[in-house]
Amino acid sequence: MGVLTTGYPSIDHIALVSHSPGVGETARLLAVPDTYTFGGCGANIAVALSRLGVHAGVAMVQGDDVYAADYLAYLAKCGVDTDNCERLPGERTAHSYLFLNREGQYQNFFFPGAADAWQGPLVLQNLDRYGYAVVTVGQLDYNVQFIQRVTDRTIPLVWVMKADVYAYPADMLVLFLSRSRYIIMNHIEANYVMQACGTAHLAQLLDAATQALIVTQGAEDILIYTGSQQQRVKTVPPSKLVDPTGAGDGFAAGFLAGLLHNVSLQSSAQLGSVVASFVLEAVGCQTNLPSWEQAMQRYVAHFGDFGRHL
Repeated sequence: MGVLTTGYPSIDHIALVSHSPGVGETARLLAVPDTYTFGGCGANIAVALSRLGVHAGVAMVQGDDVYAADYLAYLAKCGVDTDNCERLPGERTAHSYLFLNREGQYQNFFFPGAADAWQGPLVLQNLDRYGYAVVTVGQLDYNVQFIQRVTDRTIPLVWVMKADVYAYPADMLVLFLSRSRYIIMNHIEANYVMQACGTAHLAQLLDAATQALIVTQGAEDILIYTGSQQQRVKTVPPSKLVDPTGAGDGFAAGFLAGLLHNVSLQSSAQLGSVVASFVLEAVGCQTNLPSWEQAMQRYVAHFGDFGRHL
């Protein structure tokens, strides 16, 4: 069974800057990209899964411009199912302008374009192909309908959280929390959710529907919460740190690939860390995604045999 993901598409423009400027301050562009890269959380995860040999589809909304045509052709080349991609006449595809400083921190200015012009209703095709569904940052009404459609079909939902108040207003967080079997977020996003929900501890975000909450912390240990238990998983460092954008999506893809191989949450998180380490080594969210063989080679080097933690 495969994985159906959703989220904003993005045409990414990534530039290296001297520093992250404050309001009214000027920073220098150290390198101006001569081309764009493909991004967007849902598509990032789908492409990474396909690269790992997992059947993946993406549900997203694009414009009718040349960027949408290029992206769809690229996804088809990657083996990603685009049956649930919509193109809106007269609308532009989403763009992200990311400014990366020397410390690996970035600022993102996002134009949602067609995705926020979508009005529904949402119709999803071929849901029988999918064993998991993934919801990421996207237009709120689209995401709410996506959750309803997949959970009506009893497809387990994985929520890959992003700290975006437009996509996840505080009063809607309970819906995402209550419908998700697995929740993946970084420590900054976890703090946002805890504050919005008025909880003091991450474990309090778990409910009867949620089997695990996974929190990444950059280079620090990954935390896995299951009920009252907490596990720590070591991260895999990249051979060189070039660009952190998309690393969280790479982690999510590796984690899902682990679930589909029926290994433990620990082994799944380890595989997620392996995939994320590849993403960190090149500019662009989808530029340096590993094949299954490449991921396994690095996994074994750091953790030993895959799936031994059952």
